[in-house]
Amino acid sequence: MIRHATLDDLTSIWQLRLETTELLRSRGIDQWQHQNPSYETFKKDIELGEFYVMEKNHEIIGMIAIKHGIEQTYNVIFDGAWGYDHPYLTVHRLAIKKAYLGQDYARKLLHFAERCAIESNTPYIRIDTYMTNRFAIRLFESEGYILRGWIMLEPGEGDLKRLAFDKWIEVNT
Repeated sequence: MIRHATLDDLTSIWQLRLETTELLRSRGIDQWQHQNPSYETFKKDIELGEFYVMEKNHEIIGMIAIKHGIEQTYNVIFDGAWGYDHPYLTVHRLAIKKAYLGQDYARKLLHFAERCAIESNTPYIRIDTYMTNRFAIRLFESEGYILRGWIMLEPGEGDLKRLAFDKWIEVNT
């Protein structure tokens, strides 16, 4: 089951964040190895109604942020161009508990984001990931996301360069 996260979920969400940080570290990926995403980021996403959790047997096993509006770091794209000049949703903070990896739960969260895009009459999604996160790259490409170039995050910590993908969601009528 996928549902809106509540502030009561923050402890479980933070535990999943820490577990994901360790998993990425073990894979040699610098993503999530610094302050971001912070506890406050998750809290703000929840308060904005833009954060969702996936539950199985009353346990949070996955999470995703589905954001409306303009993502400032997407305003400039290098070595390419976005596929469409159209309002879009942005997917961030996609993670699955290590024990559930390889069971298509990440795909289910992406499909959920696509349904949200259609339901909000914004059938276009943008997403980014670290250059070295081959797991995310493979997932995005297998789900029809197209690599459009790369973007730079705002100054912070870690590698700021991210691969940028997008997908136009076909609406079945």
